[in-house]
This record gives sequence, structure tokens and C-alpha cells, in this order.
Amino acid sequence: MCTVNRRGVLLSGGVDSATALMRLVARGEKNITAYYLKIWLEDELSYMGDCPWEEDLAYARAVCEHAGVPLEVVSLQQEYYDRVVSYALAELRAGRTPSPDIFCNQRIKFGAFLERLGTEVDTVVSGHYARIEHHSGEAWLL
Repeated sequence: MCTVNRRGVLLSGGVDSATALMRLVARGEKNITAYYLKIWLEDELSYMGDCPWEEDLAYARAVCEHAGVPLEVVSLQQEYYDRVVSYALAELRAGRTPSPDIFCNQRIKFGAFLERLGTEVDTVVSGHYARIEHHSGEAWLL
């Protein structure tokens, strides 16, 4: 019996994740869904700086349209606040310098997102933490 491997691609709007998606398409992968994680809190934390998420999402949509791959926007704003922002604010109040990006990857991209996704896909691909393996003269980004 043939098993179809369902691929989920975390698409940030950046070059690395777009390249990962396009490599899957170029390899002939058919069962792909791209996911854009919307985590930025637009109004509540605007004092922390701007996040060009709308531009990133527009780019992600354009990449998916070009690739013929569906894109789903996953809102993880509350999880981001609860698991990352609250930690960063507590650390700042305690006089320490937080590193929220580490917790964003751990608690959101590879935490809340995977929890939300459940068994919807068999493999999640992103532009983060790429490893390269060589198979039959071809480089695979892992």
C-alpha cells in the first residue's frame, strides 16, 4: 500500500522558508499545505515596535500562488502573548535581558503550532535549523 506523505511548510514570508517550499515543489511533492503563523499583536503591544506582518503575509501568499500550494493563516496571537511576551516583560521587570526569539521558536513554532496542527500533516518543513543530507547526488534540506 502506498502512503502519501502530507507536508506542512512554515512559511514566514522570508527567503529561507520560500526556498524550502519551492524545493519541495521542484521535487514533485504534491500533498503540501503552507502555514503562515500570525503571532504579532497589532495594537496591544505597538509600543514594542513595528512588525511588517502584512507584507510578510502578502509575500507568502504570492509564493504559494506561484507554487500552486494552499496557504493557511494560523492565528497564535494569544499563545504568543502567553508564552513569549509575558516572559519577556517579566524578565525586563526583573532587570534581566530576555531572548524572546528563542522562546518563540521553542514555544510557538515548535510548540503551539504543532499542538494546533495535530495529525494534519506527517512532516513539517521550515527555513529554520536546516541540515543538509546528500542522497543520490542531490542535496536535501532537512
